[in-house]
Amino acid sequence: MGLSYDRALVATLYDEYGDQEWERHETTPFGRVSFHIHRYYLTEFIHDGDRVLEVGAGAGRFTVELAKLGARIVTTDISPGQLELNAAHVADAGLDSYVEARDLADILDLRSYSDDSFNAVVCYGGPLSYVMEGAGTALDELLRVTKPGGYVLLSVMSLHGSLHAFLGAAAAEIEEYGIGEMQAILETGDLPTNHSSMGMPVHLFSWAELRALLARHACDLIVASASNFLSIGNDEVCERWLNDPAMWARFLGWEVDRCAQPGAIDGGTHIVAVVRAR
Repeated sequence: MGLSYDRALVATLYDEYGDQEWERHETTPFGRVSFHIHRYYLTEFIHDGDRVLEVGAGAGRFTVELAKLGARIVTTDISPGQLELNAAHVADAGLDSYVEARDLADILDLRSYSDDSFNAVVCYGGPLSYVMEGAGTALDELLRVTKPGGYVLLSVMSLHGSLHAFLGAAAAEIEEYGIGEMQAILETGDLPTNHSSMGMPVHLFSWAELRALLARHACDLIVASASNFLSIGNDEVCERWLNDPAMWARFLGWEVDRCAQPGAIDGGTHIVAVVRAR
């Protein structure tokens, strides 16, 4: 389709997106599950006192979680508006002392940070999906600034899982644009602007594609997981269990275990991976 990353467009759209970036983790049951699984891997790999670079930090959901873990955080985004919201939310949580700096930065160009300068890098959500053909360059940058033996925690938007979660929307788009465009999306993973809820091109990854990308770089795969699985398409059950704290906690444990099963990794809205830098 010839789709390319447009840094200025992404920054503008996220400025306009505002606090929806903060709220999206609570709007659906599978959004809550996705947040829990992303946070779960922070608790597994980020330790008190770690110096962490957060790339594409947005409004601060995971900045808050990193601060709760005692990390010293350099928070980056390409959207000035999101960085302002990040500062406000982290301050509201009383955790601003854990943030060393908030910088405007593009994942494709982290030259202001020295090699091997962070214990871990966190790149959750959309950045690797938004840079389209630049994903390899972006991964090089994430690994370059990570100390050998340190971790990069990342997630990308999932091709198969997104189709699973939003099949009704896909059906509506087929009616509007025809089957040819949808078939091309499924074959390439490239989501053009007229199919993107964000109003910009997005690349959706299969696990096979992401695994191959990671294998071409100087890192070792430690974790692969869907971001949600059982919860997709089961809003009524999940809403009922949300009102039962013990059952909801048990269910989240089921999700963490199931999402890491080989047959489920492609089945969530995002794919989470943790790699160790060499």
